[in-house]
Parts: sequence; C-alpha cells; structure tokens
Amino acid sequence: MTKHKVLSMSIAVALLLPYGAAQAATATTTFTVSATVANSCNVSSGNVSFGSVNAGAAATNTATNITLTCNKGATVAVALDNGSNPSGTQKQMKDSVSGDFLNYNIDVPGGAALTTCPAAGAGSEWNGTNTVTASGLYTSNGGPKPIKICASIPVNQYPSAGSYSDTVQVTATYN
Repeated sequence: MTKHKVLSMSIAVALLLPYGAAQAATATTTFTVSATVANSCNVSSGNVSFGSVNAGAAATNTATNITLTCNKGATVAVALDNGSNPSGTQKQMKDSVSGDFLNYNIDVPGGAALTTCPAAGAGSEWNGTNTVTASGLYTSNGGPKPIKICASIPVNQYPSAGSYSDTVQVTATYN
C-alpha cells in the first residue's frame, strides 16, 4: 500500500467518526447560600453563698459570675433587681423562721472585662437603675462572657441566728 492510500484511508476513517466523541459536554449553574442571624443574648448565673457569717461581721463573695452570651456587636445592658425582700433600694436576705432581715450589697464590677470587684460596699450598687453596660465585651467577638458578681454583707448587723436567703432577677436588655 502506498503512503498516499494509507493517508487517504486515515482521513476517510477520521471523517466517519462523530465530531466531539472524545470530548464531554458540560453545563454549569450557580446557587446562593444565605442566612439571617438575629440579635440574641442569653443570661445565666450561679448562686451566691456567703456560708457561715458571724453576727456583726462583714463578709464578701466574689466567686460567682453571671454568664452573658451574645452575638458579636451586641449592644447590651445588664440590670439586677433589688431582690424579693428589699427595703427601698437596699437588698435584704430574709430568715423564713424569724422574719429577720440581713442587708447585703451587690456592687457594679469594673474593668474592661467587668471582672474586677471594688472594695466591699465601696462601689456603685448594681440594680435596675444602675445597670452594667456590657457592649464592650462583644466588639470583637461573640460568645459567653463572665461578669463578676461583687457581693458583700455590711458590718454591724445582729439579726437572729438562722438561714437567710433572697432571690435576685438578672435582666439583659439587648439589640
């Protein structure tokens, strides 16, 4: 067979093959992924226990935190009410047997992270009027943040011996 015939047959075979048989066809599309994140904050707290307190003596407890969990960028203020047994704005624990009261204070924590307690009774009282602005905790990231509860019992109180307690409500207002 001559070179010319081989070349002619090769061209004929190539022309008989369907065009693009060796190439796959493709089609594409796109889709959008989206979510709307709503402003959200949750608040929780442990209990404050002073343990045994001697009559007339002062006591402090700075071991308990309020845990505030918010989105990044949240604008949030945290308020405490004056408890279940207030006398004006003075928080009081009550002995359910004697009916006697034991005054206590919760001061506003300081520092940028709200984890520094002032000397017992030396800070501003934390209540519904004097709130803690916690927005600075959420400028760079969200998530749980501890806020110190700075609790103290003032000196010179001599109530009956007994078990004293109170319930304080924590309210986080955010947007």
